Amino acid sequence: MILKLIQWNISYRCKIDKIANFIFSNIEKPTIVCLQEVLSMHKDRLIERLAPCHYAYSLDYRKPGLFDGKNRKMGVLTMLFGGEIEEEKVLERTVFPDRTLYTKMRIGEESVSLLNFHSITGVGYRHAKGANFASIAEFLHETVDLDFFCCDANEPEVDSFDANEMKFWNPNSKATSLIFGNNKMHHLTDPVQTDLLNLEKLPFSHLTGNTRRRYDFIFRSERWRTRRFDFYYNESIDASSDHAMIVGQFNKV
Repeated sequence: MILKLIQWNISYRCKIDKIANFIFSNIEKPTIVCLQEVLSMHKDRLIERLAPCHYAYSLDYRKPGLFDGKNRKMGVLTMLFGGEIEEEKVLERTVFPDRTLYTKMRIGEESVSLLNFHSITGVGYRHAKGANFASIAEFLHETVDLDFFCCDANEPEVDSFDANEMKFWNPNSKATSLIFGNNKMHHLTDPVQTDLLNLEKLPFSHLTGNTRRRYDFIFRSERWRTRRFDFYYNESIDASSDHAMIVGQFNKV
């Protein structure tokens, strides 16, 4: 089986019909689409336009409170084209469960499990970001049958093809390293670092000022082999996001 996996922070300020058009152009069944910064009205429009076989949305499980600001109204959305979601939940132990979504899916004869999450930023939340990463790392460590995770991590500060050379934003670098660095406490791997993708330089998915950052990730388990791995930055900016869409294609081993 060949599985396509899309990771994209679409931006809460996006033009949703342009976003839907670009997603649609990249769908070939079976495809899993993992999105972050999805407002409720954008979720409704995406489901209407794209008609996935099944979907899960984090804000259905942790609804915004009466006095919550916009930071608690940006959920994560997982859409499946060519299969059925059998289990879904947010990670209740995290600081922001509304930015996490675990799904277990049935695609043909295969069971595929995936975590979709969005980091909180380090600027406004300081140590809360590290606490959030520590809880996510715990879930990744304990979920030994997880096939993939997709995320906008708002990390690293310094990227590298070698995990030992990556540097993360303080004061949360130790917790971040449990997921992305040389202190990794789970079984999934970063294709950019571990697979032979013939990349001459590190890809990037976001600009902070004029600095290129690879903030968006797809990690895979050893059950899957990477066939292709593409970062669509310019096309994603044209579609009204401020992050690149990542599209991975994977073969079941």
